[in-house]
Amino acid sequence: MIDACSIESYRTLGMTAEVQRMRVLDTVRQARHPSSSDIERLTGIQRTSVTARLKKLEDDGLIYKAGTKKDPFTGKTVNWYAAVD
Repeated sequence: MIDACSIESYRTLGMTAEVQRMRVLDTVRQARHPSSSDIERLTGIQRTSVTARLKKLEDDGLIYKAGTKKDPFTGKTVNWYAAVD
């Protein structure tokens, strides 16, 4: 049996930071009120990489924290992101 973590690692192996950045930005643009956890689930990119890409996109003025919502899996209040028009 193949470990799920191994599959995720394989999928993101070789994915450059720039490719990850564009996938995260596309997800923010297309998903409805995406949190970092949502982006992780939708893209398969590891949480630490998602967080780093969100920070860079926010610093570059391409996205912003648009509000908060309750995460359906953890029940915690989380930030969600939106793209700058």
